[in-house]
Amino acid sequence: MRLRPMTAADFVAVLALNSAAEGLVQPLGPDRLDWLRLIAAHAVVVDVDDRPAGFVLTFTPGSAYDGLEFGWFTQTYADRFLYIERIVVDPEHRRQGIASTVYNAIERAAKPFDRAVARVRSDSLDSAGLTFHTSRGYHEVANQRLANGTSTALLSKEL
Repeated sequence: MRLRPMTAADFVAVLALNSAAEGLVQPLGPDRLDWLRLIAAHAVVVDVDDRPAGFVLTFTPGSAYDGLEFGWFTQTYADRFLYIERIVVDPEHRRQGIASTVYNAIERAAKPFDRAVARVRSDSLDSAGLTFHTSRGYHEVANQRLANGTSTALLSKEL
């Protein structure tokens, strides 16, 4: 497994991974992905056997990221957080330690910000995602209703 910066050449694979995870993550098109990659603190692809098996996007306070959850974290924590906007792992490669490896790296990068924050769908609960986060020391700090009527649990881990 290798973590590396996302490039435009990865878009087809990243969009396919994101589509496979829809319902757990928000839909994503090529223009939005390109913009997110350019403003992200981390836009990383996880390669397994030299093929993309996952990706992650994170954002720091003050970025141009426009997500509702990010706005809540900004109002609550000012400039003291690193936001994990999404992590996607190919179903074929789940339960192989990829997400844990990625989170270890993210949490190291988040130390100067005092906390890592994320969201997990709470309508039609993403129980695997919630279990993963709570096992790593994340706890729910708020619940937010989104424009599409679903709810999201906002999670934080003090570092």
